[in-house]
Amino acid sequence: MTNGSIAKRYATALFEEAKAQFVDQQIYEHLGVLHTTMKAEPELQIALINPRVTAEKKYTLLLLASGLDPEPLARRSQRTTLYTRFLRLLLENHRENQLRMIIFVYRDLFREHHGIDHVVFETAIPADDATIEHLTERIKAHRHREVECVRKVNPSLIGGFRLRIGDHRYDYSYQHQLELIRKELCPIP
Repeated sequence: MTNGSIAKRYATALFEEAKAQFVDQQIYEHLGVLHTTMKAEPELQIALINPRVTAEKKYTLLLLASGLDPEPLARRSQRTTLYTRFLRLLLENHRENQLRMIIFVYRDLFREHHGIDHVVFETAIPADDATIEHLTERIKAHRHREVECVRKVNPSLIGGFRLRIGDHRYDYSYQHQLELIRKELCPIP
């Protein structure tokens, strides 16, 4: 079985159970915080796959990286949440190396179920709130879906912007326009 299908099975099972318990939004938020933390702290991924780090320490790291305090969870051991049970299951089955893919699959399932478009708006300088609000409203009106917009700054774009809506990419950056002109002026034989 491939790693992708393992991650998909775990994410799908988690999503289906989260929907049944009406906590899919809560799990989505915890996984979002965990994803952000894993991107910001690459050492976390290293610790998760390190065989010398105990499962209990990995569990504590995952809770903290998800924005949860492990202390109150330990005190109320009788009632564990779906999210904490999921983390324990992942560690018991030694699937911590699948966590990033599980997060991606779960988030995609959640967005699709709730009719949310994930939009990445990339600009050379930070976009102001009014621009993001205008962009979000235009996409909502056109696609008839909710929009979750992420801003990215990439100075190499020089100006203009790149927009990604799901799997669709639009490049209106000056960098891209210059590359097109360069290709026209100097075609590669």
